[in-house]
Amino acid sequence: MRFIFINKSNQLRAGWEVLLAVAAMFVLKRICMLGLSLWTDSGDGWARLFNGLGLYILLVVGFVVKVIRKKPLASIGLVRPDGKRLLTGFLSGTLLLSTIIVILLALGIANVQGDWLHPKWGRIDFVDLFIVSILAGISEEVLCRGYIQQLLSSRLSPFWAMAIISAGFSLGHMMNGGFTWISALNITLVSLVFSGVTILTGNLYFAVAFHTAWNLFQGYVFGVAVSGHPVEGIYSMELQGVSWLSGGSFGLEGSAITTLVLGLVCAAMLIAGRKKTSGHKEAVDDPRYHSPLR
Repeated sequence: MRFIFINKSNQLRAGWEVLLAVAAMFVLKRICMLGLSLWTDSGDGWARLFNGLGLYILLVVGFVVKVIRKKPLASIGLVRPDGKRLLTGFLSGTLLLSTIIVILLALGIANVQGDWLHPKWGRIDFVDLFIVSILAGISEEVLCRGYIQQLLSSRLSPFWAMAIISAGFSLGHMMNGGFTWISALNITLVSLVFSGVTILTGNLYFAVAFHTAWNLFQGYVFGVAVSGHPVEGIYSMELQGVSWLSGGSFGLEGSAITTLVLGLVCAAMLIAGRKKTSGHKEAVDDPRYHSPLR
C-alpha cells in the first residue's frame, strides 16, 4: 500500500501533495469565513476577498514552499520582481485580447453599445476588478504555473506538467455559467500559453501580467463576461449570433474565433521553443563552445 502514497525516491507522490495543498486552501477558507461571519456580512465591500480562493492559494503555496519544502519562492518562479516581464506580459495580454475583439467587431459578431469617446467609469466595481483580474491573475499563476508546474516537471517532465495543468485548469472552470466544449478547449489553450511563456521566460511575471491583462480588458474595459463571470466595464459590448462563434454567456473564451487565435499563438510558441532548443544544441556542439561540463 505504501507505493500508492510514496514514490521510489521516498517522496509523497505529486498528486497527493497537490490534493493536500488544495484541501488546505478550502479548509483555511472555511475557517476564515466562519470567523468573518461573526462580525460582518462577508458579501460586503472588501470582505468579498475572503469569499474566493485567491488569498488562501497564496498563503498555502507560500507555506508549503517556504516552510514544508524549505525552498525559496524563486524555485516556483517568484524571483526578484521583473519589470520588463511584467510590462511585456501586460502588453501582450492586452494586444491578444484586443485582436480577438477587433476580429469579432469586423465580422459583425460583436458591437459596442454607446460612444467610444465616453467610457462609463462609474460602472466599475473596483473590489470585483481586484478579485477577478489582479488577485486571480496572481494566485492562479502562482498555484498552476508556479507550484504545480514546478512540482510535476521535477517528477515527470515539462511536457506532462503542461498537459496535466492545462486539463486541470480547464476542468476548474467547468462549473462556470455557459461552459461548453469550445470553452474547455480555449481554457486549455490559454493555459498552454501561460505555461509556455513561464518556461520561456524563466519566471512567473510575464504569465501573471498576461493573465491579469486578459481578464481586465475582457471584463472591465469591454464589458464581456470573464470565464462565465458577468461583469460591467467602461464599455458595454454585445455578443450576437450563434454562441459557438460569439462565445455566448461564457464570454470571449467560449468563441471559436478565440480558438483560432490561441491556436496560432501556441503554434508560434512551439516553433520558438524548438528554435531555442536547436540553437542551444548547435552552440553546445560547436567546438568553440567550452562548457564546464565537458
